[in-house]
Amino acid sequence: MKRLAFLSPLPPAATGIADYAAEVLGLLAGRYAIDVFHDQDDLERERLPASCGVHRCGEFLSRHRGRPYDLAVYQMGNGPAHAFLYDLLPRVPGLLILHDLVLHHSRARQFLDTPDARAYAADPSSAALRARALEPLSRYEAEVTYAYPAQARRLVETHMATVGDLLPYAYPLFRLPVEASRATAAHNVYMTEAVGAEVPGVATFHIPMMAEAVSVTPDAVAAVRARYGLAPGAFVVGSFGLLTREKRVETVARAVARASAALPAIRLLLVGPVPDRAALEARLESLGVRDRTVITGRVPFAELPAHIEAADLVVHLRYPTARETSAALLRVLAQGRPTVVSDLEHLADVPADAVLRSDVADEEGEVTRALLRLAERPETRIRLGQSAAAFVRREHSPERCRDAYVEAIEAAASLPDPPRPADWPAHWPRP
Repeated sequence: MKRLAFLSPLPPAATGIADYAAEVLGLLAGRYAIDVFHDQDDLERERLPASCGVHRCGEFLSRHRGRPYDLAVYQMGNGPAHAFLYDLLPRVPGLLILHDLVLHHSRARQFLDTPDARAYAADPSSAALRARALEPLSRYEAEVTYAYPAQARRLVETHMATVGDLLPYAYPLFRLPVEASRATAAHNVYMTEAVGAEVPGVATFHIPMMAEAVSVTPDAVAAVRARYGLAPGAFVVGSFGLLTREKRVETVARAVARASAALPAIRLLLVGPVPDRAALEARLESLGVRDRTVITGRVPFAELPAHIEAADLVVHLRYPTARETSAALLRVLAQGRPTVVSDLEHLADVPADAVLRSDVADEEGEVTRALLRLAERPETRIRLGQSAAAFVRREHSPERCRDAYVEAIEAAASLPDPPRPADWPAHWPRP
């Protein structure tokens, strides 16, 4: 039996990848001996297979030296919970599971949001503070220069001189992690093709993301609606997952506000961690929809399916996008909820009859029209939900995910470590 090191954020970390990691471990634990490595103080150990060893990431290198693993599997996303992977994956090359094509935001933060960098930003006239800040800033510049030599100077200057976050989406900064890995896998074909185009010759694999319907009783759904004061006759519009600005919660709230003139019983149900609750509350108040909105925050994972089915319609928007495959979206579709999504290229594999797509150029208008139309057409909602659930059963079953993982793991375990390019940034660790 092969021994795997599995490096990832774990529940209850505020990232959907943590929940995903627990599900994947459940698929692989019977076939491989797995040690899991994380970098967090709080851990829901009961969510992980009992057969897995669970360790802090600081133990990984010593354990690998003492008894080498057959393969290290890294779960990489565009968020601070994944920062600990950058020091480890070049030292022990393995299988990189790339959840977000864009890594620029989180990687830049590791250099530009250090204590020294923050101190210098607060007092830019200090030569001493500037000298201390130069090292992390120069490392950031070195990584950008390696990935985008022709645009690096203007890109770094622009990124450091503005507060916007759109530019990094055009320069995703995934080349170094991919080059440091034996192979790279992603959950949609758009991403695997983009990786192959950026790093020619790299081994890539498409692994369908697992999603599975959970049986929910009508009583459980009724209990959720009653808990939040959602009347039986209310038309409930839901949004699920980490409630960041990119999820376009404001757009959904605006659409609900506009639709409420014709649908006085419309309610908005927001389920998931809220990075800035005060700001969200204030925005909902200014739009006139706070009184018709329920904000649950993060709910226990076992209760999520009943919350999903408490919604009559789900709106799952994303802009800008890191081209990720959304586990939150797949869970909604698996439960058979009719869903409105942003019309994005990397979602091309979702059939036309399984979702309603909204043009990002007019999302507020298109979502408003969808709410008004579907509120009056329960038969259309049922048909959409049935198609959505069938799509997930067909394309995102646990069996398909497990088999694709096994194929990628076995292939990556047989590959040699990649050569270290001579022009890699000097601060990148060596194997």
